Amino acid sequence: MKTKDLYKHYEERFKEHGYSYKTLGWGSVETQILRFKVLADIANLADKSICDIGCGFGDFYPYLKNRFGNVDYYGIDICPTLIGEAKKQFPEGSFEVRNILENPPERKFDYVLASGVLNFKTGPNHLEYLENMVKTMFNLCTEGLVVNFLSKYVDYEMDKDFHYSPEEAVKMAMKLSRWVTLCHNYPLYEFTLYIYRNPNPPKRP
Repeated sequence: MKTKDLYKHYEERFKEHGYSYKTLGWGSVETQILRFKVLADIANLADKSICDIGCGFGDFYPYLKNRFGNVDYYGIDICPTLIGEAKKQFPEGSFEVRNILENPPERKFDYVLASGVLNFKTGPNHLEYLENMVKTMFNLCTEGLVVNFLSKYVDYEMDKDFHYSPEEAVKMAMKLSRWVTLCHNYPLYEFTLYIYRNPNPPKRP
């Protein structure tokens, strides 16, 4: 699914569901919160700068505030409709329409978080796109990147989705850093990678 088709896909969903987890394609609020927890387990994010790539409605922002207190949050998405709703729901947050491959932020962040941004196939060169995205996101962080993927260890796969081998994902991540953690032990059909700049990240609360 090309970028322009991707944000049209979400705009159509928004027309149908409005401000809802269904617009973003998640199964329930409960699984959305579980995913937030796994992502935020990368480290103690209190007083850290955080870039949420593919932020959707920005629902991760209040989760981070509630769990860690003060965070310097910046949400990015390619879909103007989602960013518009994020600004409406959380006017105190910082949100922007941006494609990081074409126009990456000028600043860097302590941590970069990305959830669901690599789930849709973008064409025959999707693996190249995926690796380019991960490399670009890692270049934006000073301490760590956390990103999730649909797992190959599932009962079935939909044609529109890209399911990645955890083993291959770790190999890819190890090209960027020696310090990589794979999390594949939570009850969703996906896995999460923590890719650190340095060993021994701050302990998470």
